[in-house]
Amino acid sequence: MIKISENAQKYIYKLLSKKKKNTHIKIFVINPGTEKAECEIEYLYQKNVNKKYKKFKFTKFNVYIKKIHIPFLRSSEIKLIQNNLNFELILRSPYIKKNVKSSFTSFEEKINYFIEMNINPFLYSHGGKIILIQVNKKKEVIIKFQGGCNGCSMVSSTLKNMVEKRLLDEFPSLTLVRDITDHKPNIYSYY
Repeated sequence: MIKISENAQKYIYKLLSKKKKNTHIKIFVINPGTEKAECEIEYLYQKNVNKKYKKFKFTKFNVYIKKIHIPFLRSSEIKLIQNNLNFELILRSPYIKKNVKSSFTSFEEKINYFIEMNINPFLYSHGGKIILIQVNKKKEVIIKFQGGCNGCSMVSSTLKNMVEKRLLDEFPSLTLVRDITDHKPNIYSYY
């Protein structure tokens, strides 16, 4: 799936050894399947690991990837490059800009994929995104706004006129989209 060079593994392990115990690495894609797609590497704390991630074991650490991003990250490589006195991890992923169709195992995964591909790219331009919390038995989609969308004065319009409309158009069996965000304006709010 993902290859990490021996030097990059040593470097990542050295970085992790300076963090709290049970700190891992997560790799994810912003704007997957679009021309603006980018790969990112971040720390992931054990308490934030959930069923949406798949674990990849390496000799001294684990890498977690959201299951929805796996098709975009296949054949990826991480290498360590030294520039002057600095070290840099380089992640190359040939499929991040391709519209990859994945085999989904659940209705919820199809909805999550649609959100990542068709809704979040617009919200990223405002510094925000939505995350899917669940699809309940009544076929209601429960979401949460994050980043610039949390506390934005336009969030109710975005929810009704963009998020809900696009999801209900794409998935006619859905009945409602409900936002459970505790919206409090902050310095990151878009408006």
